[in-house]
Amino acid sequence: MGAQEAGPSLQSGGAMTHRELGGKRCRSVAAVAIMALTDILDEAAVDGSVTMDDVRRVAKAVLAARGPLSEHYALWEDGCDSSFSLRRIEQQRTDFMGRIIARPFSDCFDDKNSGIERKHLPQFFAAVRMIIGEEPFDLLRTRANKAAERHRTEDGTVAWAEFYADDEVRAVFEEVLVTMARSFRRFEPRKDWFLIIMNSSPSSVSTASNAFIPKRPEDKVLREFSEAHMVRLFQALFASCRPDTFSPERKAAFMEKWGSEPEKVFGSLFVNLAEMAQ
Repeated sequence: MGAQEAGPSLQSGGAMTHRELGGKRCRSVAAVAIMALTDILDEAAVDGSVTMDDVRRVAKAVLAARGPLSEHYALWEDGCDSSFSLRRIEQQRTDFMGRIIARPFSDCFDDKNSGIERKHLPQFFAAVRMIIGEEPFDLLRTRANKAAERHRTEDGTVAWAEFYADDEVRAVFEEVLVTMARSFRRFEPRKDWFLIIMNSSPSSVSTASNAFIPKRPEDKVLREFSEAHMVRLFQALFASCRPDTFSPERKAAFMEKWGSEPEKVFGSLFVNLAEMAQ
């Protein structure tokens, strides 16, 4: 193969594909072995030539379990194990919409005093989906998925810092927050509905994005997810929407998009949360 044929597609101005970049770690360890083989053969060569017997002898030495590269193989094997384990974990993280929504309160999972645990996420996501509506939620999720694909790294994982900083991801999150805040204008009944969802199986409550059916009082007695938990979760979730977080430019853009001031959209929610916190 000639030099011009061996180069990746970057030489012609195109971006390297994931397949072209695939196996990078394996190719690196193979490259060291090949170069070691080449160097040893070069030392053994007489007038630039080696016999096939010499080639086989040197190859066996390079490949031997206790050969000169054994420590190098061991180190790379450990690195590969870690890399592949990380990749398997990352490949399981396909709920990019969920990651966008949960990120503001993710620190609560490490705080034993918060009372907010990862086991609450399925019910919370179910509540958010019902508030937003099935079709609008699916459209937002598609946008989140496309954003994740834009920030895939060479090894197939997602560059999360870049993902969260993506303008489209920020827009998706803002739409979720605005829709949720508006749904809580009738705070008391919506609060009761939300707590029922958080303490129930999805099949136990039938509702829609603009309709909710409270359970009977006797069905609300045992609550693992309380009003205090809701306050902590919502205060973290909507922290970026407090009036003092809006620059004049951001406020103007918000008003142009939503036709209302941030204070009008989120103000009553913060007031009600403060009253709950009392």
